[in-house]
Amino acid sequence: MNTITAEILLQNYQDAHGLTRQVIEAFPEKELFSFSIGGMRPFSEMIKEFIGIWDYILAEALKEQHISLFEQDNFPTTKGELLALRDQVLISLLSECKKIQDYGQEISPYQMKFSVAQWILYIIENETHHRGQAYVYLRALGIQPPFFWKRGSFK
Repeated sequence: MNTITAEILLQNYQDAHGLTRQVIEAFPEKELFSFSIGGMRPFSEMIKEFIGIWDYILAEALKEQHISLFEQDNFPTTKGELLALRDQVLISLLSECKKIQDYGQEISPYQMKFSVAQWILYIIENETHHRGQAYVYLRALGIQPPFFWKRGSFK
């Protein structure tokens, strides 16, 4: 049996993160922060959620070693600022993930008990789910979204 390593898990996240970046880049500036369909949130609000979940998971796993990834009340208001924040967050979270001694350790954010590795899988699935919503938004705006399989390590 092969074991998925932390490095493989984080590479998978980086691939998902990179694809989400392409989706953000495809959005017109105004619509990134305002467009929605059927009562769903604008894509920028979903991105805030992704970062917030990472922040919470890392805070649970690392306790006092964790440095917050962003300020909730100071979220970007332009596409450029949002992309810059995501780049900064990726560097920070990859650095912080190196501090995690045991990806099998159980943590209980949101009153659910899972291992750190399972929470990272949850983060990847959540981002994939919301990226799918963003694909619908882009298509509704008449914009061809990036191919869903166009990920960094899929060459």
